[in-house]
Amino acid sequence: MKSIYQILLLFVLVISAGSSCEKEEVDVVLNDMAAFDRAFIPVLVYVLEGEMDAAKKSVFFLNHKWQKFQNKYKDLNPDNEDWQENFRMTNAWLSDAYTAIDANVPEDAYLFLDHVRYQMIDLRIQNNFDYFLDDIWEFEARLDLVEEVAVDQMLCLLDYCEFEEIVEDMNAGWEVVELSNGDLELFDMYGDKLRELNYREHELRTALEEFNVAVAVADGENLALTATLLKVAYLDYLSSFGDFLSARDYFVALLKKNSKPTDQRYFHFVI
Repeated sequence: MKSIYQILLLFVLVISAGSSCEKEEVDVVLNDMAAFDRAFIPVLVYVLEGEMDAAKKSVFFLNHKWQKFQNKYKDLNPDNEDWQENFRMTNAWLSDAYTAIDANVPEDAYLFLDHVRYQMIDLRIQNNFDYFLDDIWEFEARLDLVEEVAVDQMLCLLDYCEFEEIVEDMNAGWEVVELSNGDLELFDMYGDKLRELNYREHELRTALEEFNVAVAVADGENLALTATLLKVAYLDYLSSFGDFLSARDYFVALLKKNSKPTDQRYFHFVI
């Protein structure tokens, strides 16, 4: 007869094996989500910067990565309505984003891309996936609110103490990013890329400190300037997570295969 110790040890090993297997499955999903986001970020950044020609070229790579992700995961939970709805809505928002990019309307394109991003966030929330980029997305949302109020005085209907509160909330969001133990390997952060990320993170932190000084002394004119510079520093930081090179190379490869890859076909992707 096995001893109680042996039985307990066997039980622990079985549980550990199950947990290890589950973790490996989650790691695979997160790796594929990161692959999608590395294609998503170049399009998002180009749209935010108003570089619509570059955005049009980058959507090819984005759609390629989305098709791979969708084909791999959509039918895993055919009876889960929330799961299916996430994929349906992501398809719809991507289609709308492509159309807005084609029409050179960056405001609409950003709105639709923002919906895409939050569909993916919702997918992770439903499945309790811990994903580093979600902390960055949350910081960006808080930064956007602060910048909107700081730059456009017509929107500044808050008392200054209320403005300081949303700035404090933004700072708290950045602290979460800095303290996060996110897996940077998902984004191929090695060597020069990691050093570049650290440099851009330092620049972002410096811009944030300068903005906070302007807030502390209530310097309205400098407030708007430092808020704009903070957003620029953030976009540089965010760009570190995007695969701009592959997006460019993917488009170049299409040029070689088709004499007119920039026609309207890519705005009618079967998604």
